[in-house]
Amino acid sequence: MKIFNRKKLTAFTFAMLAIAMLAGVCTACGGKNPDELKYVTDLKAQDYVILGEYKGIEVAVASPEVSDEYLEGALSYMMMENAEYVPVTGRSVENGDKVTIDFEGKQDGVAFAGGTGNGYELIIGSGQFIDGFEDGVVGMEIGETRDLDLKFPDPYKPNPDLSGTPVVFTVTLYEISEPKTPELTDEYVAGLGLTDCSTVEEYKEYVRERLTEQRQADFEVERENAAVEALESASRFEEPPSGMVNRIFGILTSNASAYAGMYQMEVGDYVANVYGGTAEEYQDTLREQAKIIARRYIMLAAVAGEEGLKVSDEELEENVTGDNIDKEALRESLLVQKAAKFLGENASVSEP
Repeated sequence: MKIFNRKKLTAFTFAMLAIAMLAGVCTACGGKNPDELKYVTDLKAQDYVILGEYKGIEVAVASPEVSDEYLEGALSYMMMENAEYVPVTGRSVENGDKVTIDFEGKQDGVAFAGGTGNGYELIIGSGQFIDGFEDGVVGMEIGETRDLDLKFPDPYKPNPDLSGTPVVFTVTLYEISEPKTPELTDEYVAGLGLTDCSTVEEYKEYVRERLTEQRQADFEVERENAAVEALESASRFEEPPSGMVNRIFGILTSNASAYAGMYQMEVGDYVANVYGGTAEEYQDTLREQAKIIARRYIMLAAVAGEEGLKVSDEELEENVTGDNIDKEALRESLLVQKAAKFLGENASVSEP
C-alpha cells in the first residue's frame, strides 16, 4: 500500500528532516559507529550515484509574473475576506450565509459527546461540519427546526468511535446573515493605515508588489523541486548505505509517533484512521521513503562535490539553534539544500 506521494519528497522533505533532526529526534544522536555510513559526509557520494546532466535541466514552471487579471482576482478575494455579515429576513438560508443555530446530535436516540451546540455561528459552505450538515441547513427558514439524517465519515480522526456511525442532528435556525463586501475606494484604502498608500491605484501597486514577492518565492521552490526530480530521473543509483537508511527511517518513525501522540492515539490506531493501512504496511512505506530520501541526499551531495559546494564551520554555527543539535545532520541538511538551490538556479525553465 502506497501511503505517501513520492513526488512530494523534495524541498518539503528536506525541511521536515532538518526540523526533526534539530529537534533531537534523530536516532543517530549520541555517538557514531565508524562501521556505519549514516551521513553523506561519511561517504563518497559518487560511489552510489552516476549523475545525469544536471546543468541546464529543463523544467516546466509557471512564470512568477503577476498579470492584471491575477491582480484583480486577488483584490476581489481580499475584499470578500473583509466582508461584513449583515442580518437578513424574508428568505431562507443560501450558500455563503452565516447562520446562528442550535444543534444536537444523537446516536441511536442518545446524545453523544461533542455533538451539541447553542447559539453556534456557522458559515454555510465552510466545511466545518460533516458532509450533509451544511447542505441540510440550506433552505431553512428563521425559527424552523429540522432533523438531518447523516453519517460520520470513516475514518473520523477527531473521534474514531464515531467513524461510519449513522446519527441524527436536530437543528434550529435563529438568524441568517449575508456577506456585504466593501467597495474598493480611496476612503477604504486610507482607512487601512498603510504607509505611502492612500489611493486605489497606490493600493493596487502595493498589492502587486506583495504578490510578486510571494509568487517569486513560490517559483523558486517549484523550480528547485522540479530540477531535483528531473535529475533523479536522469541519474543511476546504487543501493544507499543501510546506516543512512536506518537513520532516516528512525526520524520518520519518530515523527509518526509524535503525530500519534498529538491525537492521544497509539501509532497503530493513528495509522489506521489517517492512512487506512496497518502498522506493518506503514512501516514498510516509511522504509521505502527512507531509501528514496537517502538516494536524493546522496545525489545532491554528489552535485555539491562536483561543484565544490561546502558548508563552512561558520555557516554551521550560524544555524545551530540549541544545545542538543546533531551537527552532522545539520551540516548534511545545509549541504543538500545548497545543491538543490544550485540545480534550481541553473535549470532551463519553460512555461507548463
